[in-house]
Amino acid sequence: MLRALGRLVLPQECAGCGRPDRALCRRCTALLGEPQRCEELTQHLGTPEYAPHQRPPLPTWALAVYAGPVRHAVLAWKSGGRPDLAAPLTAAVERAAGAVAQIEWPTTEGRVLVVPAPSGAARRRAGRFVVGELADALGRGLAATTGREVAVVDPLRRREGSGHLLGAAARSRDRARAVRCRGRLPEGCACLLVDDVVTTGATLAASADALRAAGGVVVGAVALAVTAPPGSGVIDLSGPGKETQRILREVD
Repeated sequence: MLRALGRLVLPQECAGCGRPDRALCRRCTALLGEPQRCEELTQHLGTPEYAPHQRPPLPTWALAVYAGPVRHAVLAWKSGGRPDLAAPLTAAVERAAGAVAQIEWPTTEGRVLVVPAPSGAARRRAGRFVVGELADALGRGLAATTGREVAVVDPLRRREGSGHLLGAAARSRDRARAVRCRGRLPEGCACLLVDDVVTTGATLAASADALRAAGGVVVGAVALAVTAPPGSGVIDLSGPGKETQRILREVD
């Protein structure tokens, strides 16, 4: 009754397209579909064309392209203005665990560690640690689909002056010192990173470096969305979710 009255005073609308009465309508929710590999869309996670000495690509999955309704919804959630979006967005990541569980896990025993990408202290204090909520959701999904023991841990922090707001070239130079891990991890434990949006992949790459230095084996990363690079032809994804999946499959 109170919920219904609240809707009369403050009508709820879809954060993606503005349709009334849902936090995220079915059409916009469908854009967050089956996770697809996306590391080759990024500068820091894919195969380095002229640097064969670098590490192999980090297997990275995204549920959607960061454009149109998906971008609107993620921004609304991260801003703190639409906490009602936590339920549909985390549910999409929890469902994605089934596909991600097919990765190659280390043979060592022990827990799988699901690790959120580092987030600023101000965002944490404001209760807008959205990557933490996404990590919790993925952890639940992995535990249910793999039967493995899964723990969600939060050891990563940005170093002061890490330059995470710099351009791509500067972030590449800064990567080695951008993220630190607070303490050692169980030697050889499997780590799966989680982020909300992947652009150049610099944050995830620096996070993977920090986890490896602390003793972990980074097996992959999962994000709600990936930013399509210039020239990909992605302008607006307000149509059916199949279009998002087609674009992501092209780089798999």
